[in-house]
Amino acid sequence: MKKSNKGYKKIGTKNGLTIYETYIECGFDKITGKRKRIRRRHIGNRESAELWYADLVKKYYHKTNKINLTDMTFREYSELFINNYCIPHVSRITTKDYKQMLKSILPFIGNVKLNKITTFMLDTMYQKLKIGKNGNELSSKTMSHYYNLMSVMLKQAKKWKFIENNPNEDASRPKVEKKKRRFYNREQVELLFKCLENENIKYRTLITLALVSGARRSELCAIRWSDVDFENKTIFIDNSLKIIDGEVDEEKAKTPYSVRYVNIDDVTMQLLKEYKKWQDEYICNMGEKWLGTNRVFTSVRGKHMHPDTCNKILQKIIAKYGLKKISFHNLRATCSTLLNSEGVDPVTIKERLGHSNAQISMDLYTGSLESNKKASANIFAQIQHNN
Repeated sequence: MKKSNKGYKKIGTKNGLTIYETYIECGFDKITGKRKRIRRRHIGNRESAELWYADLVKKYYHKTNKINLTDMTFREYSELFINNYCIPHVSRITTKDYKQMLKSILPFIGNVKLNKITTFMLDTMYQKLKIGKNGNELSSKTMSHYYNLMSVMLKQAKKWKFIENNPNEDASRPKVEKKKRRFYNREQVELLFKCLENENIKYRTLITLALVSGARRSELCAIRWSDVDFENKTIFIDNSLKIIDGEVDEEKAKTPYSVRYVNIDDVTMQLLKEYKKWQDEYICNMGEKWLGTNRVFTSVRGKHMHPDTCNKILQKIIAKYGLKKISFHNLRATCSTLLNSEGVDPVTIKERLGHSNAQISMDLYTGSLESNKKASANIFAQIQHNN
């Protein structure tokens, strides 16, 4: 079986689990000059195999390359970076994105020694990358992703003392064009709520909660009923759910700002109660066909709802009623914009949405009171009462 580009390969199965195998290079015998390698095997799933291999690389790398660290190529370093830095510390989806971008970067500097990479080389690489395949020029946003990856990689290389200076610090940073933010104004939100009255309770609850809470779609898909406090009228958000290569990747919030209790108004809380009652009846009718795990929003049989489904639901409603086209993520911007227009202070909005980068001036000159947090929740109740 062909060895994967991950450094290990599948060689069989045992008790329903996959057997993985790898050979770890341990340098050369000083007397004979022969190559020294050790073989290691692991039984488990793909995720556990990645962690297992990362631990092996971390354990043996310096033994293998102690003499040749100065000869390390960028390609060799990229493997070390993925296994020793990304897999243990970075989300799976970010790691996947990094691997994909490296496929485009390695043809340019993969064979260059890590400590020989210059700012000129990087600027030249960025210029060629921007041309894209078949002359399809890459966007400034995409180029910014390449620049940020190189910054992270070379900063870590400097931290590990593989290089003395980070040449990307002086490279030309791509200028990202700011796109005009799309959102609904108060009248458009009122119209959306009115249209939702004709929709099934699952759709109504999902979109209403997205507007009211300002939560990300990955956060909404991760919420369980145990996170909903009907008595105190709050929802606890500390997880996000993403799908990578068909597998669920549910992870804890990366920053303390994303972990938060969101106050919910009486009208939306009542809708959640009605939805819970509907879901309980639905589960009862499904019987053994129900495969649920106590999530608030699920697939037909109770499994996770794919975050992309949120946008599909919204687009279906937009098309049905001829509403202004926005994405599901734009509901988050709508929440922020509407609260701001109603006089809610920026720090309260920042805390409600789980932001970590409110403008410094706003942080310095505004304060967040508990009464303001509860007042921000009631704005949407007032809008719904008007219908």
